[in-house]
Amino acid sequence: MGSSNETEPVLDRRDYPRLSASFKVRFGICGGQGREVPGFTNDVSLGGISFVSPDTAAQVGDHLAVEITVPGFDEPLYFLGEVLRVREDPAGTEIACRFDWLG
Repeated sequence: MGSSNETEPVLDRRDYPRLSASFKVRFGICGGQGREVPGFTNDVSLGGISFVSPDTAAQVGDHLAVEITVPGFDEPLYFLGEVLRVREDPAGTEIACRFDWLG
């Protein structure tokens, strides 16, 4: 048995590395009232995205349609995803979303 000062290693369950980046996003809840909400990414990976929005009603389990504006790309990127985590952030609400479809 270890001492009480030892901590268990934290397992990283992600399938892909994350890129810390701030890109402009707009999103809406699928099946919602068609309202698009602005935000900015915290990080992006091949499997999903984390972003912050100052104004959202998204909840865990919601499906989102998201548009990401990436500098240097002629067109925005689009994806559909499922909300895995929602938590308060100093800049608004942080949403972690798994990609279901990229386009």
